[in-house]
Formats: sequence, structure tokens, C-alpha cells
Amino acid sequence: MAINNSQLNKLLNKKHDKPFELSDRDSLGVRVSAKGKIAWQYRFRSNGKSDRITLGYYPDLSIANARLKVPQLRGWINEGKNPKVEWRSAINHVALSEKCTLANLAQRWLKNESEIGHKSTTYENYSSIIGKWILNEPRKGELKHKWVKERLDISLDDISNGQWMDYFDWIKREGSAVTSGNVLKLLKTIVKWGIKRELVTASNLLVFEVKDVGEAPKKGERTPSLFETAKLWQEIDKSRAFPQTKICLKLLILFGARNSALRTARWSDLDFEQNIWTIPIPKGKKESPRRGTHVDDNSVQKPEKHPIPEKAKELFEELASIYGKKGFIFPGNAINKPISISAIDRYCFRLSAKLFTKYGISKIIPHDFRRSIESILSEISPEKIFVYEKLLGHKLKGSMAHYNKADYIQHQLDAYETYWALIKIEIDLNNK
Repeated sequence: MAINNSQLNKLLNKKHDKPFELSDRDSLGVRVSAKGKIAWQYRFRSNGKSDRITLGYYPDLSIANARLKVPQLRGWINEGKNPKVEWRSAINHVALSEKCTLANLAQRWLKNESEIGHKSTTYENYSSIIGKWILNEPRKGELKHKWVKERLDISLDDISNGQWMDYFDWIKREGSAVTSGNVLKLLKTIVKWGIKRELVTASNLLVFEVKDVGEAPKKGERTPSLFETAKLWQEIDKSRAFPQTKICLKLLILFGARNSALRTARWSDLDFEQNIWTIPIPKGKKESPRRGTHVDDNSVQKPEKHPIPEKAKELFEELASIYGKKGFIFPGNAINKPISISAIDRYCFRLSAKLFTKYGISKIIPHDFRRSIESILSEISPEKIFVYEKLLGHKLKGSMAHYNKADYIQHQLDAYETYWALIKIEIDLNNK
């Protein structure tokens, strides 16, 4: 039975138990991966052996266009030629005649790989990097030079090592050495993806290391003390920022949470009857059917769960009284969008600058509180480090990572309450 669009669209980008194949006609068919990627394949025999060719991927290669390629493939067989060899030769010829630039390749990777496989915050981060440093179209501000547009609008295979170094030197001038290193790591991922799909052939970029073009981000060491945390909390109370901004930063302190996990939380993630905050499984790590089980019996990756301590519940209720309990907990300026990471970071930076002026307290960023909550609690009860790792959403080490799936909800709750009690004591001391 011939394949149709309705049939393929139901399979596209859907999770499956295992890869499988569907036949079309004239030795043409598709192979559907476990992740729902659909590849057109042509089966043939050459020198008495079975073989196949991947012609492209649906929906980029439509059903009609895939079928149009069959007569040429059969013609090669009738001429005694190996269609696989001839196909690759033709593809390489087309690739050489069509300019695949750095910008073209990055856009294709972003659309076909990152948008599908990465969680929204990761995709947005990659989209921002590509937009500014590869497409030269930053979301904010202007670049002094649009380096890629002006100097690298050539086939990626023609970019020399010297041109790559000039490119990364430009990023260091307009950005930083760390930014240059981050761009290199992303570009290596993109180029490897392009090589595997025969979109490009040059691999000279892959020999570069971060130290050649910039530097790696320094591991954070800043661990705000209880005194510093209490001072920041008081500055939050005195500021005139929007309620969602103030409360988001307070909850980042209380939970030691990841910025993106808390900012993008929805009211539906909170269960106030059980006092549980569930962080949804990121895109690309969704539930997948288990092999050999009954229909609709799915094995599901365990989501991250945290109890909601009393102080956090109080802050959530304060937000609910202002914005209601629908959609994102921390609404942003755009409709149906959460508050941005830059809004929280800028807010914390402004308050941190005030603390430095008043008390000489060095710069604090929201991520620092992830170190604070574990470090401070570990000083009190070092035997509960496994609980504090759960607070941060880390996987346990060794065999426990595979077999110990306990959430330690009550232990987490006790830890949160202890941490807030310590902060509250410092706040009360400062108010005297």
C-alpha cells in the first residue's frame, strides 16, 4: 500500500518503541526512527548483495519528489552502475555547486535539530547566539562590524584557519573571550551535524579548542553568606520593582533553584494540597513506550519534585492575589510569556551594586544561591548531603543514580525550613 501524507504526519517527530520501516512502491520506502525522524530510502541489489540509499528526510523531501527520484536510480541499475556510488557523486556535485555558508548551515541546524530536540530555554539561548554572532542580527543593540555578512559570506568549506581565527578575534573584541569560546563549542556541534548530512565537508574547525580562540567560563565560587543574603532580601523589600520580579528573586534564594526552571514555572506545576512543585521533564526527554509491554503501558522519566515550604507558599499566594493562578507564575512583558532571565539578572545586579556601595558586599548573581543553600546546610548536617543534592535537582552518584529514585520530600522540606529560619534570624538581627 502506497504511503500518504496523513500517515507520515502522524508518525513525524513522535516517540516510538523502536525504529521501523514502511514500504511505498518501486523499492521505495521510509525508515522511522525511535524519535520520529522519517528518512526516505531506496532498496536495490548490486553484485548480488542487498543495499539501500537514504534519499532525504520527510517533510523536506515530499512524497512526490521522493518518487520522482526512482527512475534515475533504476536507470543506473539498468546501466550496470552502483546507484549508491552514483547517488553520492551526484549529491557531492550539487553540494559543491550550491554555496552552503556558515549562516545557511547554522539556520538549518537551528530549525531541524535544536528546535525539535532541545528544551525551549536551550533553544532560545542557541537562537540568540546564532542571531548575533552568525547572522549578525542581535536582538538588542548593534554590532560595530557584521563580520559574517561582510567577510564570511562564502562556502563554509572555503573558510581557512586564518579566517576562522580572525572571526573569533572579532567576537572577542565585540563580546568577550568567554563568548568566543562558547560560539566555538556551538559551531563545532553545527559543523559535525552538517558533515554527517553531507552538507559540508571541511572539518578544519573541529581541530580548534576553546583555549585557541578564547577561554572557558570560570567555575563559580561566590557563595553568599547568611548576612549577605539577609541584606539582599531587605533590598528586595525596599525596591520598587514589579511584584513578580521581587518574588521570583526571593524564591530563587529560598529554593536554590535553577533560574530557568523557576521563571518558566506554571501554576499547573504547583500542587498546594500536597505542597509539591513538579518541574516538567525537558523537551527531548519525554516519556517513551517500554518495549514488550501492553498497549498504553508507558515508562516515564521521573520528573523533579520539591516540597513547597511555608514561606514559599506565602510568596506564591501573594502573586496569585495580584495575577491569578493561570498560565505562568511570573508573567513577563509579552503576552503568554514568562519573565525573562535578563530581567531577573539585571534586577539582582542593581541590588547587588547597592550592597557593594553600602556594605562592600561583592557582586551576587541568582545562581550563587545554589551554592549557598547546599554549603550552609552541609555545614550543619553534612550527613544529609544526598538530600541537599536533591534540593538542587542533581542526580545521585554511582549506583544510586540508577536505583535510588526517592524524592526525600520530607527531608527536603525540613532543609528548606531550616534554611529560611537561618535567613530570618539574620534579617531580624539587621532590623534591630
